[in-house]
Amino acid sequence: NILADIISKYLFRSLIHGAPLLEDLPEGENFPCHLLNFPEDPIFLNLNHKLGHLYEDALIELLKSTPRYECLARGVQLRENAGHTLGELDFLILDRVSGQLIHLELAIKFYLAVETEKRVLLPGPDSRDNFFKKLKKMRSHQLRLAEKFKGLLPEQFQQNEIVTKQLVQGCIFNHVDAQQLVHAEYLNPNGRRGKWLHVKDCAEFFPTGTRFEFIPKPLWPAPLDILESMELERWRLDEKMDRCVMVRAVQKGDSGDSNDRIPYFIAPNGFPFL
Repeated sequence: NILADIISKYLFRSLIHGAPLLEDLPEGENFPCHLLNFPEDPIFLNLNHKLGHLYEDALIELLKSTPRYECLARGVQLRENAGHTLGELDFLILDRVSGQLIHLELAIKFYLAVETEKRVLLPGPDSRDNFFKKLKKMRSHQLRLAEKFKGLLPEQFQQNEIVTKQLVQGCIFNHVDAQQLVHAEYLNPNGRRGKWLHVKDCAEFFPTGTRFEFIPKPLWPAPLDILESMELERWRLDEKMDRCVMVRAVQKGDSGDSNDRIPYFIAPNGFPFL
């Protein structure tokens, strides 16, 4: 499948070169993705997987292509004797250079900054998700699993010292009317940024003749400069909206088409539905 091969290549580039959404956390530093090697042979990822699982698949392929690392286990379930699951480690990875055994947590996240009188909210496209809840869960639970429940790991890993790292990529979208970029604890100030607005405001905000190009969900994490040469399907403002849509805005000018350098999330009227 040619399209699957093309999109897979963009995913790999995004993981290797994309800026982390979070800074180093006390519970886990950023994983150095820039050390990963691009696969030499064509790889066809399953684009029907949910976004998080799709990027887990992509990371596995990058690890296979990088002699420095070996993925020893994926999706390691931690269960009590009664069978109750306490959590799951995304990856256990051997760093052959340092000898470290790494517990790596991977997440692909997008948040839209919503300013209220009291504070700034950071819901995801699905308003049940939000940045502050995710950060708290990572710091108090996910990144501490290997430390808290070492005795529940597979036997071959119980004697090893384990270093925990995190890899969170994605984008923060400020509202088009925001006066300044949103700041939050541990949010990488150099991370990827976009803008968002409600569909009812698009005609007033964008210049007449702007062409909107639909960014398919598997490519949401890919910075626009990585996608610059990719042809994207056109999206129209009058299409029915029941979810957030990520688009590239292309404007006509005297010198031809020019792409806006940031992605836009166009949200249904009434978002966020809290």
